Amino acid sequence: MSQNQSVVKAISIVDAVAMGDRNLKAISERVDIPTTTVHRMLQTLISQHLIRDVKGIGFTLGTKLITLGNIATQSMPLKHLARPFLEELKNLTNDTVHLGIKDEDQIFYLDKIPGNRTIQLRSKVGDRLPIAVTGIGKSLMIDMPKTECHRLIKEQIPNKTEEMMLRMESYSRGGYSFDLEDNEDFVRCVAAPIRNKAGNIIAAISVTSIKDYMDDQRMNELIPIIQSYSERISEKIN
Repeated sequence: MSQNQSVVKAISIVDAVAMGDRNLKAISERVDIPTTTVHRMLQTLISQHLIRDVKGIGFTLGTKLITLGNIATQSMPLKHLARPFLEELKNLTNDTVHLGIKDEDQIFYLDKIPGNRTIQLRSKVGDRLPIAVTGIGKSLMIDMPKTECHRLIKEQIPNKTEEMMLRMESYSRGGYSFDLEDNEDFVRCVAAPIRNKAGNIIAAISVTSIKDYMDDQRMNELIPIIQSYSERISEKIN
């Protein structure tokens, strides 16, 4: 086994544990690696505190990953820079506010501030979702070449390709985007991109709620509000 293959397999084992596989058999089946190899690699990961073997529970993520996660969060100044604006936007709208970035063909939630509504959303910091199905993702796609935008939509929402391409043209002109229950039934959001000093989109923010609080009229009313906050965050970026 080459060193690179070993690293890839070790990462896949960590991912399996993160997804809830707690025993050797389940991990081996998910990563499609023989149990003897998985067992050997788990021992190495345990010795490095990347995995723990907890009696009565099974394999869980190790303490070093928690430490690394905290360091990674602290090394993302955008999250800390944006947080006061996100708090203000949440208080203004009473809805859940997200901050996300592009991660290959997905979005990665950097931050989430739950709204004041009785019903709370399932999303959480660290979640990854297909970029084309989310409001934040569509805002991250606004400046993409049409061919790349079409590829993502065709792969991720094949039954709505034509509709979504028309919507993306409108979003690109307007500098905002909607999630019209594209990702989850009854959940809608309004999003806008965050740009750096060069004008490149580096992140996006969204206000999200259930359809009861997000009819078409309110979504349109939220566009300039969310854009003003995304612009204020953009102005703070060096």
